[in-house]
Amino acid sequence: MLPTPLLLVGIILMGGITLILRAFPTLVPQRLLRQRWLLALNFALPMAVMTILIMASLNLFTEHFTMTRLGAEIIALVFVLLSYIRWHNVFISLAVGIGSLNGILLLLQ
Repeated sequence: MLPTPLLLVGIILMGGITLILRAFPTLVPQRLLRQRWLLALNFALPMAVMTILIMASLNLFTEHFTMTRLGAEIIALVFVLLSYIRWHNVFISLAVGIGSLNGILLLLQ
């Protein structure tokens, strides 16, 4: 475990960075926020982040990789997609994803 002063410095730095990122849109002039590259970044970034999160959540390159688990994860992702399309609620989709993955893995064992 890390020493307490180092943990406190890390927490303070993360809090400061979060504060700066949250305050950035209100502190920067609107003309800078309307630049073409920033609008393109705002358009593409959410899909890129979701793709990275989905690829990271799949156990493709682990030592415990099995086709059964991969199939269960893909089915759970489909359930998450369908629940989000139906209810437009991230928290419900999160619960559906966790529940369906655990349920499918329980059924397949």
